[in-house]
Amino acid sequence: GIVNGMDVSEWDPTKDKFLAANYDITTALEGKALNKETLQAEVGLPVDRKVPLAAFIGRLEEQKGPDVMIAAIPEIVKDEDVQIVLLGTGKKKFERLLKSVEEKFPGKVRAVVRFNAPLAHQMMAGADVLAV
Repeated sequence: GIVNGMDVSEWDPTKDKFLAANYDITTALEGKALNKETLQAEVGLPVDRKVPLAAFIGRLEEQKGPDVMIAAIPEIVKDEDVQIVLLGTGKKKFERLLKSVEEKFPGKVRAVVRFNAPLAHQMMAGADVLAV
């Protein structure tokens, strides 16, 4: 990896080896939709292109804001048809909190508390919104 950056060739959606469907500017709408469906199926969420899908990928440490994200999730999902996928590891208290949020909202939230580079690529390619 590149500290505080990314390798643009590794993450290029036209040739990213971890994506279900590669895409470019002319095929982005269909390519992202196919990657979204793959992501939803992979993490066990209902597959539906029309449901907005937000993703968070990062270390579960105070400076990255997982406590803010965890507090916001119930407000986001309670009245909205939305899905949220979170990927990361870090402090055990945040890992436990993410899993508890997933348990409260089983059809809307998935928390993957392990390192998974291929899933990170699929999340970037398939999400409608990235939470940073």
